[in-house]
Amino acid sequence: MIQDIAPKKYHVEYRTDRKPAESSSLMICGNEGILVKKEGEAERLPRFSDFTAAGVDFSALTIQARYLFAIDEQLYFLVSRSTIPGGLLSEGYRFMSAAELRSFSPQHEAFAAITATQFWRFYDSRKYCGRCGSPMVHSEVERAMVCKHCGLIEYPKISPAIIVAVTNGDKLLLTRYTRNASDYRRKALVAGFVEVGETPEDTVHREVLEETGLRVKNIRPFRTQPWSFSDSLMIGFTAELDGSDHITLQEDELCEAAFYSREDVPDNPNMTSVANELMQAFKRGEF
Repeated sequence: MIQDIAPKKYHVEYRTDRKPAESSSLMICGNEGILVKKEGEAERLPRFSDFTAAGVDFSALTIQARYLFAIDEQLYFLVSRSTIPGGLLSEGYRFMSAAELRSFSPQHEAFAAITATQFWRFYDSRKYCGRCGSPMVHSEVERAMVCKHCGLIEYPKISPAIIVAVTNGDKLLLTRYTRNASDYRRKALVAGFVEVGETPEDTVHREVLEETGLRVKNIRPFRTQPWSFSDSLMIGFTAELDGSDHITLQEDELCEAAFYSREDVPDNPNMTSVANELMQAFKRGEF
């Protein structure tokens, strides 16, 4: 999965003492994605040295740089787009979309990039207090935004969600989203966000019933995964059909749902998600 970067190690401890070096990675994010540098036929995440070599003052680049995390000894910093002269961004750089990051390599850079976009969305949406409207400031002791006026503390958004492989004997339930519900066009598993007061297992029962009209039993944990594409923590499960296999689609969400034999489950070499791990594990006969 995208976070599986061993032997490299992800360090996300909150550190206010970390300062950029020329070799540190520089993360510039926006609604269109994250900035990457073109190098021949390849692309990579930019470093501070790429811009200082082009004449940008290092102190101007770093004055508002926000330390995010490290992978091994490589440090990653969030930098505002406004610190880079506009002309430079059109010369050998482009913004890579979140969807493209699923196949970006090396994998630890793909993980770094999508994780940075989650931090960027948090900081970008917490500039002002949602309770009193006052400007928010960075906490000095933890990763949070603090309102000095009313005391509200906001932490990064991490929404728990389930994804479940529902089996009926040697067949697997696969769905397809409507175009209004999602841009994702491949076959998918039932998934959804955990509601207030639910356990993840409760969510499995509810989401399967809501989306397909089916009931399930023998819910078992599979794997979990940070999924920065949607600011989520994905919790993977397997489950078995309980009772009738008659499907009633939630038509505003799904355009298709059916049970597929192991050989008809589509191959997908991209194993960045727990969804693909579940589907390929079923195809291999592991459950």
